[in-house]
Amino acid sequence: MNTMPGVTRAVVDHSRAAAAARAIDYMRGHLAEPLQLADLARVVPFSPFHFHRLFRDVTSMTPARFLAALRMAEARRLLLHTGLTVTTISGYVGYTSAGTFTTQFTRLVGTSPGHFRQLARLLAARPCHVLAEALRRAGTEVGRPRLTLYLPDSTPDDLVLVGLRASGESSEASPAWAVSAGGTGVPVAARPGRHHARVVLVRGHSTVARALVDEEPTSYLVGAADLLLPQDGGVRARIAIQPPRPTDPPALAIGPVCRLIESLIDRVAPGRWSAPTRPVDRHAPAIA
Repeated sequence: MNTMPGVTRAVVDHSRAAAAARAIDYMRGHLAEPLQLADLARVVPFSPFHFHRLFRDVTSMTPARFLAALRMAEARRLLLHTGLTVTTISGYVGYTSAGTFTTQFTRLVGTSPGHFRQLARLLAARPCHVLAEALRRAGTEVGRPRLTLYLPDSTPDDLVLVGLRASGESSEASPAWAVSAGGTGVPVAARPGRHHARVVLVRGHSTVARALVDEEPTSYLVGAADLLLPQDGGVRARIAIQPPRPTDPPALAIGPVCRLIESLIDRVAPGRWSAPTRPVDRHAPAIA
């Protein structure tokens, strides 16, 4: 009997993705617990070694890094929508020490929990089409765009966030992010060479908070592609975007989302934000 390698491979890929999704569902339901690799492997069930390799192949993250992203995503939601103290929130997302949580949040998100709460609430009600229009008006101040993206189903009212990570860097390394209005060039500050691009498109009818904190399904799309940035700094690329899959990490749960929000505030309403910024470690080491 003839075999069908393509079909067989598709079945295997689906099975692996389903296994990773089961582990992610378990993570989401047990964020407050001290989960270990062996705990997650038993859910699938696989050996810890096989599960770790499978999970990283499917999601591009280690289980520990993905769990950290889920915890940061839940912490961001609680900071935005509740008046809970940082100490209380730290317990809800699996930290026994508020100090450890604050350190990890600052390292992974790019700013302290309190600063994030201020920023997120400041833009919580701003529709993205207003922000996109302001970015287009301020476009000449940003500099010459270096990356022009063609994103199917995008509109000029959308916000486009692009993260670039140089080829050869660890998949755990944080990309360098830039933001622009849909339909315009993205002013990235990456060196020439091959890069992996990750795109988050926030719908114009949504808000930054609904998309990047609440992760409402209709608020944003995601995509990824490998790009070559030439020496002359100009490149055009088409990247397919789609709703996030169950195995995709939370949008910008780990990364300098606050720096992007501050950039939006500075360009939409100059002088409205005067709080001190905090440095972002773009290449923070991965969680083991």
